[in-house]
Amino acid sequence: MTDFSSILLSYGILLSGLLVTVGVMYVLLKHRDTTVKLPVDREQLTRIPAYGLQEQIHDLQLDLIGCMMMGLLIVCLPFAASSIQAHITVGKFPWLLSITALMGLTYCGFKTWKNFSKLTKLRLGHTAEIATANELIGLQALGYQVFHDVQADGFNIDHLVVGKNGVFAIETKGRHKRNKDLLQTNGNGSGSDKKGYQVFYKDGRLNFPSWTETKPIEQAERQAKWVSQWLTKATGTPVTSTPVLVFPGWFVTSQSKPPFPILNHKQLVGTIPTLRTQALTQQQVDTIIYQVAQRCLSKSEVGK
Repeated sequence: MTDFSSILLSYGILLSGLLVTVGVMYVLLKHRDTTVKLPVDREQLTRIPAYGLQEQIHDLQLDLIGCMMMGLLIVCLPFAASSIQAHITVGKFPWLLSITALMGLTYCGFKTWKNFSKLTKLRLGHTAEIATANELIGLQALGYQVFHDVQADGFNIDHLVVGKNGVFAIETKGRHKRNKDLLQTNGNGSGSDKKGYQVFYKDGRLNFPSWTETKPIEQAERQAKWVSQWLTKATGTPVTSTPVLVFPGWFVTSQSKPPFPILNHKQLVGTIPTLRTQALTQQQVDTIIYQVAQRCLSKSEVGK
């Protein structure tokens, strides 16, 4: 084997880990983009405070990580390549180390697949919650107090809305829109997107185009019950929290009466003011707001 070939082989072996990681991410990214899409367009959402700074911070963090990895490669790569080339030249390749490296590459590929899948779900959930939070700004203009990401006992309440007509525990669920559902519904591509991306409630189940769910309903009820119990204890007066389940970007309908509001995020401002779950005085509203604010601000309260 020529020196040039041995150099190429040594660098190929060293960069195989990076190639495996990038390759797995590329395949998953292509699969995601061709099969599903986010339920709402992130570019059309109202920008939250410091959104531009948040994006800059995120980009700089990635740049710093990239610089650290680049510095490590620049220092270590030539020495490692020289060592591998020497083994190839003398014909005593370290097969035991190669097997260990292969096992490590397999593990890295698996972790990349797992973390990328988790990242996709987190991105979906983040987009859905931002979309709901954007719409809840309209309730603040009507005199409601809105809290986000309220920490409970081992879980969180996505959004908590407090007004004179009651307390509302809003659970936001992000669900990807599957391209195959639209094709199956519209046939040759004609028709309304609403039908392809519709979820309807019927007899205790959420019916999506190609699957059904019940857990979001149970979760919303369970979390609202926790809010009721906590606020009743914290304020010293009975407080009833109403669950609200939101699917941003989906066309939401009901074929039987749901136990509580199940909505598209754009229906929140028009629906919540019409609900009459519990009439609260201004003093009760202020007391509830104080307790929620204290829980959101005090880390010591989390988990109690």
